[in-house]
Amino acid sequence: MVKQCFFLPLLLVLPLCAQKPNVVVIISDDAGYSDWGFMDDYLQTLNPGQPKSTVPTPNLDALRKRGTLLTNAYTAAVCSPSRAAIVTGSYQQRIGYEYNINNLTGANDVDGLSSDAVTIFDRMKSEGYTTGVVGKWHLGARANDSGDGNRPEHQGVDEFFGIWKGSRNYTIGAVGGSGTLRETFASPFTDTVLETTPPWNTTNKYVTNAFGIGAVNFIERHYADPDPFFLYVSFTAPHSPIGPSPDINDPRLSSLTGKRKDYASMVLTMDREIGNILNTLDDPAKDGSVSLTDNTLVIFINDNGGANNIGADNTPLRNFKGSIFEGGTRVPMIIAGAGLPANSTYHSPIHSIDILPTCLEAAGGSPPAEIDGISLLPYLDSTIPGIPHEVITIRNDTKVSVRKGDWKLAKNASNSPFLLFNLSEDPEESTDLAEINPEIVADLLNAFTTFETTIDKPRHAGLTKAPSSINLNNAFVLAPQTTPTGTFISDLTLVGGDLRNGNFNAGGDGSVQTYAETPSWENIGTGTLSENFTNTSLSANGSRNAIIAESNARAAGLDTGHTLSTGEIFRVTFQWRDASNWNDSSDLVAVTLFTTSNDRINGPRNNIQRLVSRTSVNNSAYQTENFLFNPIITSEEGRRLFVEVNAAQTGNGFARLDDFKLQRGILGQGDQPSPSAFLNWSQDSAWIDPQTNSPDTLLSTDSFPGCILEFPVTQDFSYETNNDLTRISDLTFMLNSLRLTGFFDGASPQSATLSGSELLLTDDLDSAPANLALEAMGPAYSFFLKQDLILYHDLEITGNGSAAFVLEGQISEYHKPTKLTKSGTSSLLIKSSPKHTGPTSINEGEIILAENVTLSSEVIISEKAILSGSGTLTNSLSGAGTISPGQGIGTLTIQNASPKRLHLEIDGNQADHLVSTGILDLSNTTLSWSTQNLTEVVYPIITYNSLIDGFRNPNFPPPGYVFDYNYQVNKIALVRSENSYQVWSQQTHALSGANALFEADPDLDGIPNGLEFFTGSNPAEFTKTHPLKASRRSSSTSVSYPISSLGQATLFRLQSSTDLINWDDSFPGDQLPPVKEEKHFYSPGLGKVSQNITLPSDKIRFFRFIHRP
Repeated sequence: MVKQCFFLPLLLVLPLCAQKPNVVVIISDDAGYSDWGFMDDYLQTLNPGQPKSTVPTPNLDALRKRGTLLTNAYTAAVCSPSRAAIVTGSYQQRIGYEYNINNLTGANDVDGLSSDAVTIFDRMKSEGYTTGVVGKWHLGARANDSGDGNRPEHQGVDEFFGIWKGSRNYTIGAVGGSGTLRETFASPFTDTVLETTPPWNTTNKYVTNAFGIGAVNFIERHYADPDPFFLYVSFTAPHSPIGPSPDINDPRLSSLTGKRKDYASMVLTMDREIGNILNTLDDPAKDGSVSLTDNTLVIFINDNGGANNIGADNTPLRNFKGSIFEGGTRVPMIIAGAGLPANSTYHSPIHSIDILPTCLEAAGGSPPAEIDGISLLPYLDSTIPGIPHEVITIRNDTKVSVRKGDWKLAKNASNSPFLLFNLSEDPEESTDLAEINPEIVADLLNAFTTFETTIDKPRHAGLTKAPSSINLNNAFVLAPQTTPTGTFISDLTLVGGDLRNGNFNAGGDGSVQTYAETPSWENIGTGTLSENFTNTSLSANGSRNAIIAESNARAAGLDTGHTLSTGEIFRVTFQWRDASNWNDSSDLVAVTLFTTSNDRINGPRNNIQRLVSRTSVNNSAYQTENFLFNPIITSEEGRRLFVEVNAAQTGNGFARLDDFKLQRGILGQGDQPSPSAFLNWSQDSAWIDPQTNSPDTLLSTDSFPGCILEFPVTQDFSYETNNDLTRISDLTFMLNSLRLTGFFDGASPQSATLSGSELLLTDDLDSAPANLALEAMGPAYSFFLKQDLILYHDLEITGNGSAAFVLEGQISEYHKPTKLTKSGTSSLLIKSSPKHTGPTSINEGEIILAENVTLSSEVIISEKAILSGSGTLTNSLSGAGTISPGQGIGTLTIQNASPKRLHLEIDGNQADHLVSTGILDLSNTTLSWSTQNLTEVVYPIITYNSLIDGFRNPNFPPPGYVFDYNYQVNKIALVRSENSYQVWSQQTHALSGANALFEADPDLDGIPNGLEFFTGSNPAEFTKTHPLKASRRSSSTSVSYPISSLGQATLFRLQSSTDLINWDDSFPGDQLPPVKEEKHFYSPGLGKVSQNITLPSDKIRFFRFIHRP
């Protein structure tokens, strides 16, 4: 029998189970919170009765069913910063990414990601992934010519298909620049512009479809690779411009009209392309043989809140994109993949910064500790209980929000109040609860300030803003200038009208003429004399005006022919108006007076002063500027004066300028060439950038943990400067360092006063401690710091300056104990009671406490340091340093202390005084003096509550004085030796008349006053124990007796006798027994003297004290 076997074909659909999952991140752009079918069920619980979404999203609805919907997902408020947070895994401000970018393409432009930023693409590549980006990049388009490029291929992206910028029109074929469609491969590097290439500009010309195709192509290229892939798909839909998509006629949109219908069609087309991506993951080979679905993590998120006026719907959330209310930052988010629960919902607050660590953990990597994001995987599968974030923080320029639990603090505009909402009860943010919950407001403000102590300042200009709208430097040096009074007359005019062509009318006949054709003026920019300089169009007066271009190639220079003299003053006036592409809000005209080392206009240059115009007050209307320059300083004497007129920024536009006049002034009788100066911190050109030595303006955006402000001495005038700035969040100005600098050798004393709003001092971003640097030299110069200093971190006071430094503002701490450390040889006078609770360590130099100042922290004084002044310490004092009461002569109050060094000053009838309100131990104290004209019998120098021990050798009172440790019961006093008994009897023990005599015995104890004085006993109380003690052992006899510090001034002698008749100072064998003194043996000020004598044992020996005047 023959057996036949029939084999039926069996099609096995097998997943390609790579060791690591593939990861796909999909981002939509500006879509509304409620414009998704998958949000309908949740929105019914958030806002019962809300209509279902009219925007069909069937493919995302299906993704939600096999994954987790995150209902409290947050992002940054606008596009580019949101993407920076996603790709770095941290709040974007960590790298100074505050604003939407300008899509600049030059290698030296400052825009977007810094080239050293570590992105999600870098991290996934390190885990063995092939990385691809499709769609909108919007993280920088800077070329790599100088090694600082931030295009995709320089940020860890292997393959890119999309556009560099943030938006474009949706029809492919005519967009250029950074919005053009291109495809880039990193290795080997190729970059192909597809904008005008079929099929992209023909059959696939709708850009959303193109992005979908690009994503599908990437998956098809790599699904069979041995390495997993990471695909980042960033659609521009439904970002403006809003218009009908290829799905505009879908019957599901038939109930919609106008912009809402166009918008919905754009979302539907995007959803269709997302469906194509998901289908390709399910069947990349197109034959059902392979599926990647079960081994792919898919994340979908919208980049920020739905935008206003595009047809988006954020109901019930308040406001739109750009706002920090819920409608601006709360977005739909889905995570689906192997091991994650299907059709589940997660309600705890999370942020888009969590995408990077979530992807990295899925890839088998460990999320780095330095990022803000948290992997959501263990929270979504319930491996870890609790919530990922205690606090969610969002800042968009001046707008701020902080969410903690159900509470949210929000400020949506500059100079507006902070509002408080309970989101569980009020998701619409309609009821402000701030006034009735001040403790919650304070807690959330603390959390936000903590956030701002860890972030950088803006490192690129905002969209449409010029580079000069921010400062890249961290350090600023104040440039105080006086405002002289003087007289300006026509005889002293250097430029104006026809004189040196100040009206620009001289020259050729054409409408436009070059620098070469313009008398007096020349081009001192990087360009040539062939650059255009004047025009007949739009002149203010006469026939011509100057063209002020935003270009480094053009800068108008003029040789005045004038030789400078010390003290001269100059005034410049001109008219100007904005013109082509001149941005009213940030573009300005600058005038610079300068000299050169060789008196030639193009020689090595020294800027005297640069002043900047106001912004344009009336669009396309001329306005007049009036600049008054400071007096010429001595170092410019004899040099030739030159002028530069230029735009204060670079860009693509130009302005018109006319009627330029430069006048030299003279000082009249009563005029002050150097009056005291006053300037606000925000004043234009009030500062200098120390890196470039160019004038600079301090901005609110410069307030960050790395800010360094320097205040120099001035030689011939004093100045006051006022802090009128805050952080961009309207909170206290934050900085790392205040530096008081310079060398003063002026003819008369001068000063600098720092006043205005309080300051918050923090460690910088590299953990360098908060710093007050006292570096200025010259004792005739004084710095008065009147601003309150709030310490977020510990403060170090440094510097070896010899100027007078006075802190009149109060030191306090922000929310946790902070310590203060003083180093350097400088001295600081503190005139307001500090409120910090951490220890105060004086390691070097001197801290002086003014009268009525109380220092409540523990104080440690190192060996080289001094604590002086007339204030009060209410905590412990320790260390090997010097205590020196008074600033000059004064009283310093301390608590418990065992000072190692004490310096006291006596001048005439005044002496320093130390008051101890606790326990005072002087046993290890080294005492030093500064004395002159000692005139008093008694100088009280120390008052104590409890005295453990007195001064020990080698500490001595000034010559002619002795210590009284019981003066007026609880004082240590210097008493003139010759008056010591009189002070003891009459002042300390209130004896008078005959009772005060040296030989009197008012207490009838058999011991006269003189002996009580010598032995430190009380003449008014009966003494039961004889003060003299003797003991005998064999032939050795020991004699001991107490001796007071005051009694040492008297001439008592110890005598012996065998018969009570004959007494002698010497002993048998003419012994003069050595004296051993133990200071403060019995009590402070009462020591013990011992003498050992060899005496015959056969006789009785008597001892006595005798006073010999």
